[in-house]
Amino acid sequence: MKLENLNPSVKAAAVMIGAILLSFSYLISLNLILFILCLAGLLFFSDARPSRIGKILIPAFLAAFGLFMMGLLYAKGSSVTDAELTGVSGVPYAVRAAMSQNLHTALQLSTRLLAFAGLGIFFALSTNGEDFIFSLMHQCRLSPKFAYSILAAYNLMPHMMREYQQVRTAFAVRGIPAGPLSMKPLFTMLVNSIRWSSSVAMSMESKGFSGKRNRTFYRIPSVKWYDIVFFAVLIGGILAGMVFLKI
Repeated sequence: MKLENLNPSVKAAAVMIGAILLSFSYLISLNLILFILCLAGLLFFSDARPSRIGKILIPAFLAAFGLFMMGLLYAKGSSVTDAELTGVSGVPYAVRAAMSQNLHTALQLSTRLLAFAGLGIFFALSTNGEDFIFSLMHQCRLSPKFAYSILAAYNLMPHMMREYQQVRTAFAVRGIPAGPLSMKPLFTMLVNSIRWSSSVAMSMESKGFSGKRNRTFYRIPSVKWYDIVFFAVLIGGILAGMVFLKI
């Protein structure tokens, strides 16, 4: 079964509760296991491309490395006393810092970030945005007026990117200077986006997307048995890891 088939609201609830539970734990092994399982789930049970996963993981690894070095060099507490360091003055500073600072704290910080990043990437790459909004509307009672407004904005973003490229091309054809940081193309794109948003708002009002009356829906997401199993496995696995990996 693909992860995309899971109910987005149940998946979001499981990820958020799992992240909250994880915030009360400092177990390095639990962080690493959860991170690896999230990546394995995306690779083998979703339609996410490995190249896309790798691109998203680059900033996560860089941030984790930064936290590791911060914890290693600047963490409070010491695993080696100052008196013991007096006899190793010839050792390079980086080695002495690694000896004196708390390596365990550095690993806690870095793996903690990777675990949270794994949960976020897991949800983002295995969930369709439109399905998530529809699920919030039916399972979480989100107002249709807000739901369709979010969908309109979500679908407007690609048009804004294309409009920005077209404006830059038009400026280049006319010989109008517009550098990479120029606000001229951006201003033109925003003006057109405001016009589009007004048209969309009027269209939604004319079609009755005001939330004042009941509407029929072409697609109604529901909670299936495997959604409950996924929720129980994720939350139960984190709780079990917090109990048994601590021993």
